[in-house]
Amino acid sequence: MHLVAIDETGDRRLELVQPVPEIERDTNPAISPDGRWVVFARGRGAAIDETQLWIAPLAPEAVAVPLTSAPGIETNPAWTRDGRAIVFASTGSGAQYDLYELAVADGRARGAPKRLTDSPAHEVTPTLAADGTIIYAALSASEDGSIESHLEARSPDGAITRLTDGPLDAAPALSPDGTSIVFARPTAHGALTDADLFVMPRAGGAAHALVDLPLTDESGPVWSSDGRFVFATSLLRGAKGDVVFASVIVIDMRAAAPTARILVDRTGAVPRFTPAVAPTRLDASALDRDPEYLPELARITAAAIVHATGSDGGSGS
Repeated sequence: MHLVAIDETGDRRLELVQPVPEIERDTNPAISPDGRWVVFARGRGAAIDETQLWIAPLAPEAVAVPLTSAPGIETNPAWTRDGRAIVFASTGSGAQYDLYELAVADGRARGAPKRLTDSPAHEVTPTLAADGTIIYAALSASEDGSIESHLEARSPDGAITRLTDGPLDAAPALSPDGTSIVFARPTAHGALTDADLFVMPRAGGAAHALVDLPLTDESGPVWSSDGRFVFATSLLRGAKGDVVFASVIVIDMRAAAPTARILVDRTGAVPRFTPAVAPTRLDASALDRDPEYLPELARITAAAIVHATGSDGGSGS
């Protein structure tokens, strides 16, 4: 897994970091508010249970350098609004995920990470407000193996406030103006349940679904800098819950009837995860021309079946 940058028309602009000979997995990018840097989680080698955070200039074939080095998993980086630090989730302190803050300047870490949370729950996927408040998902596992997850907010003085009741709310993203939170929440579609994107006021109140996408799981939302678009990862799963295909979708929040569209990539229908958006004004007309998500997903999967079986099911070809 590696990081690439595409524009609104689906053309690939650059590879974000130089390739390395080892097996490499680069995920969860976060672009700095000034657009100069990208922080991401990197795993190397065969082990999948260890990642560190790296940073690179947002430029073609940039050289990345490590920001963190603790054992375990370090992931979900998010920049403070002033671009002076990142907040991330780490298992470096033990078995559970806690949130840490690390000062960053000129593409280098300044000092050691500062631990922000310390509870029996896992604190993950932080998103930050201009006043320093951190909104995140808090996950707890019961003895029977079930998972409970809800959203919380940590104020600059360390006070914790519960924002949602759960039981499986995850992956919050705060709008640029600080008024709305988009997050993932399970939705029942007949006998099946999948994760959809919901939006709620930051000040509190009822949440409502952005779009209804049965059969796919949406998560990891991220806003464009002007607050017009929300991008997210969407997973199509098989009968056993395995991921069949992964897409990046985009939703125009200003549309009278918001529609999920698949973000075009002119290199082809390759699996894509964990989008980040540069702090520039996007070409809305180009994004509005992207195909509607579910019909395009059906076309992609049908084409993959034809390719795999050598038959279109009707013509005998």
